[in-house]
Amino acid sequence: MDSGSDKEKVRKYYDQEAGDYHKIYQEECDEYPANQIRLNFVVERLKQNRVRTVLDTGCGTCTPMLRLLKEGFKVKGFDFSEEMVKAGKEELEKAGAAPNLIGQGDLENASTLPDEKFDAILALGVFPHLSDEAKALSNMRQRLNKGGLVFIQFRNDLFAAFTLNKYSLDFFLNRVIDLSSLPDDVAEEVISFYSERLKTDKPDKRTKGKISFLDVRATFRNPLTVEEELFKPIGFSVNKIHFYHYHALPPIFENKYPSLFQELSLRLEKSNDWKGYLMASAYVVEAIKND
Repeated sequence: MDSGSDKEKVRKYYDQEAGDYHKIYQEECDEYPANQIRLNFVVERLKQNRVRTVLDTGCGTCTPMLRLLKEGFKVKGFDFSEEMVKAGKEELEKAGAAPNLIGQGDLENASTLPDEKFDAILALGVFPHLSDEAKALSNMRQRLNKGGLVFIQFRNDLFAAFTLNKYSLDFFLNRVIDLSSLPDDVAEEVISFYSERLKTDKPDKRTKGKISFLDVRATFRNPLTVEEELFKPIGFSVNKIHFYHYHALPPIFENKYPSLFQELSLRLEKSNDWKGYLMASAYVVEAIKND
């Protein structure tokens, strides 16, 4: 599938979610409060770094923006979903804020972004959907003041070593083990080994030595290598990696013991705990622009 059709599917998904998207930030949300936890530590770090102006890329229906405005930051935003922008403008207006603080834009297309510069730029929930992360990060860099910061959320690739599910199969067979270096019969034996132990259906489609997992769409990033692979080449230094959405047990136990699972997981929510490398499904990279 080409990147253009991938992006259009993502756009359509967020268009259809626009009506209820704000609920993921509400206290009474039925789901694990991962987005609230993320927003709380990002706001705290913005304060600690004395940030004044913020650009929220992928601003959605503007719940984070409204929090930032309330905290005294000067904020603008954009989203590539037309329906999200419509809903966001309505939420801003309801709150007494100017609806023109947001517009439609694409982080991978520099011509659609604001011309001004900011102290910090947020991309929370954006990068897993991008086809060209380097271009997006470069566009962000151009819109930062001297010594400006980015806060970018990624899905944690190492989490698959803890989950022991289909994502683990993808992780071990596609990124840890080089199947193409093995004789075909040995490669098949290794595939069977992991499939049987993880109680996961054995994948049967191969492309250029890779296993094809057609139901895995999101991009995952390894927190151990993300600075060298992405941030340094674009001219950033990583200040901190903030982990969140911890899982106290492998995800299969979440449905079996939902209350206990959430209680124990919430206890682990310390953004800089080493356990996050394995037990957190997501993280935010806080990086500074090198001048």
